[in-house]
Amino acid sequence: MKVIFGGIMGILAWVAVLILPAYAGTMDDVINRGSLRIGIAQESFMPWIGRDPSGALLGYEIDVATDLARVLSVEPKFVEVPYAELQTRLSNGDVDVIVSGYTVTANRARSALFSKPYGNAEFWLVVDTKTLPDSAKDGNYDVEGYKVGVMAGTVSEELARGMFLKSTIVPLQDDTAVRDALDKAEVNAVVAPTPYPTYMMLRHPDRFAIGSDALFSTAQAIAVRPDSLRFINFIDAWITENEMNGRKQQAQDYWFGSLDWESRLSGDVAVTDEAKPQ
Repeated sequence: MKVIFGGIMGILAWVAVLILPAYAGTMDDVINRGSLRIGIAQESFMPWIGRDPSGALLGYEIDVATDLARVLSVEPKFVEVPYAELQTRLSNGDVDVIVSGYTVTANRARSALFSKPYGNAEFWLVVDTKTLPDSAKDGNYDVEGYKVGVMAGTVSEELARGMFLKSTIVPLQDDTAVRDALDKAEVNAVVAPTPYPTYMMLRHPDRFAIGSDALFSTAQAIAVRPDSLRFINFIDAWITENEMNGRKQQAQDYWFGSLDWESRLSGDVAVTDEAKPQ
């Protein structure tokens, strides 16, 4: 019996050796390399991601990622890719983390491990009061002939299609296309997250209005590869620490509760008035 027990323990020891590197690998690799490879969308979506006049990155996500690298005592290295490719680049090992307003979904969790949320957004229907068809009055916008603009391939499009069964959902290429479609009256409304509806109504109070209560809410978190349990535990602890000491709220107040950061933008980057990719 002792021999059998010893044999089993030997097997378990080898299993532990095989599992341990996968358990701790990403965080150890980051520290040993001296840099954190951060996947972000190459598109500009202020106040999440943009550039200052010198070309340097700025925005809420940039501050979040930079501080994460700081507490790890490594250099932040931003890897800009199309938003739709972030998950693939993470799975391929090209980046260590995704910090890009990345919405938590069950489908994404099949191939990524999410931290606790560090951000959230409520999505609203912003309507053009100048193009309301008669059938869409009194708060009922799910009617034949009503066009709702969304950014193609995002959570916004997926959820809007489940909510607007009679209206026409118009998927558009990017945030600029969504804004232009609403400005040009090519759509009657858009689905947009906070704080964009506020920006839109401040700039065009005689034209744009909120068409309903919040349609849905999303939570944003940092994504890592599924084998990075130790790393995600560290990230969760870091988020909790910043929640308790007030630093997270301070950053959110600056980027989402004010427009103080607008003066830092370069001339070719403007605040957009519609949904960032989710």
